[in-house]
Amino acid sequence: MKIAFVTYKNEPGLTKDDKVLAHYLSQKDMVISPAVWDDANVNWQQFDAVVLRSTWDYFEKPDAFNKWLDKLASLNCNVLNPVSVIRWNQNKKYFIDFSKKGILLPPYRICFRNGHISLKKIMEDNNWCKAVVKPAISGGSYNTWVTTSATVSTDEIRFTEMLQSGDVIIQKFVDEIITNGELSLIFINKKFSHAICKKAGENDFRVQTQFGGTAEPIQPSKNILKIATDILNEISEPLLYARVDGIETNEGEFLLMELELIEPVLFVAANDNACENFYNALQQLLTANSAV
Repeated sequence: MKIAFVTYKNEPGLTKDDKVLAHYLSQKDMVISPAVWDDANVNWQQFDAVVLRSTWDYFEKPDAFNKWLDKLASLNCNVLNPVSVIRWNQNKKYFIDFSKKGILLPPYRICFRNGHISLKKIMEDNNWCKAVVKPAISGGSYNTWVTTSATVSTDEIRFTEMLQSGDVIIQKFVDEIITNGELSLIFINKKFSHAICKKAGENDFRVQTQFGGTAEPIQPSKNILKIATDILNEISEPLLYARVDGIETNEGEFLLMELELIEPVLFVAANDNACENFYNALQQLLTANSAV
């Protein structure tokens, strides 16, 4: 089996995490090839599966990314996760779908591109003293920042400029992101595999390692695991991988921060069974697809 692990131009090889995964899969007679998503020279039809792994600039050029997805669909490539899922998961507007289904999220407001709305008014209307502002299509804390009641007036210009480029989401700042950290529950083929607790670095709110964040394995409670499983079960399409990111509040609630279905780090090195879980799921999905 020839499998493409899709990357981006700043990291045309594989990430540290994906090297572990690729090495395991190669021992199972799978040929893993890194391929940059917007490299016009790649023949995507040569692969039995096109697996998105580190397309970590798609949110900077979403139009080009969606044209690439169109190309994969027109070529009938076996894309994992499916193109329909990737399209839906790109924009945080999917929060609206989840809110309607009763899934708990931090209070938020989505502002659509070129809309005329005041950031200060949003803060005042919702009685928020601190909030996170980010593009609705984003990843890795790209262009993500915090506004407060003390800075919101001067932040208006930056907010207005962001709205000229795309949709923007404002979320009430959840203090537990600092004290408790963010949980990442990794699922393979919709079955729980392992979990990580990510904590922000000193004097920062972002949990990514490039900002000084740390990540440690953790065993989630049965309640959180059930909530995460229920969230995934809302997705009807097959999923090779998924990462449910959320925060456990001091009141014991689990708030969904993001459902990562496009290019999440899977932390496979943190769990002895993760690579085998991934291999088995990939085999099952390839077999199911060939039978169609």
